[in-house]
Amino acid sequence: MSSVKYEVEGSTATLTLDNPDNRNAINQALIDGIADGLERASADEAVRSIVLTHTGTVFCAGADLKEQSTTVQGKDRPANAAVANSVIRGLLTCPKPVIAAVHGHVRAGGMGFVAGCDFVVAGPKASFGLTEVRIGVVAAMIAPAVLARIDDRTAADWLLRARTISPAEAAAAGFVTQAVTEADDSVDAAVEEILSDLRKAAPAALAASKEIANRRVLESMDDHEAEMIELSAKFFAGADAQAGMKAFLGKQTPPWVVER
Repeated sequence: MSSVKYEVEGSTATLTLDNPDNRNAINQALIDGIADGLERASADEAVRSIVLTHTGTVFCAGADLKEQSTTVQGKDRPANAAVANSVIRGLLTCPKPVIAAVHGHVRAGGMGFVAGCDFVVAGPKASFGLTEVRIGVVAAMIAPAVLARIDDRTAADWLLRARTISPAEAAAAGFVTQAVTEADDSVDAAVEEILSDLRKAAPAALAASKEIANRRVLESMDDHEAEMIELSAKFFAGADAQAGMKAFLGKQTPPWVVER
């Protein structure tokens, strides 16, 4: 079964990350599913907007660490990172606006997918976090896109502390468009309000306006992507990453944690 469901209703295409047992972790199947959905929606003249959402309690947990841990010293990491980054770029450059409807947790690489969307609506059960340093790696791969959405002080706080970020805080930082505080079905209502506005726009003008809005994010990716992919590969191939992934998968404490 596909890790991503593609459905069209009216003028809206919905891409649903649908591997809840694996916390919608980023692997080749998920990457392929998103890329295929974006391609189908872009080619369909009847589709005016795209909603990216998920099943389960996790929007996306980041890289599939089970898959990563079986890669010999991360030797395939540069290629994998480049492919994952192509999805972020695809979200940014797709001519149709993309709305992330987030009902659950977003971590690590999943933050890159959210950064690639034009609108982000987060429900009360959502949370966000750049947790890479806690397993001995760096959030380098997604940094150009994510950091283009927030300021430097916020970037330092999120990258270094790896703490959980609430929807309200993410919205205040500019990473989330709207934080919904009521029941999850109000996320759908907020998304529908955005879709209603988008239906009133001329498609060509909408596409050109999206290109303008995302120019700074894409320029950041163009300027830093190669460097960040190499940095990511370096750390994934290191001893800390191997120990960190082993500890995470075994639900143990990494060897570098100190009490005081």
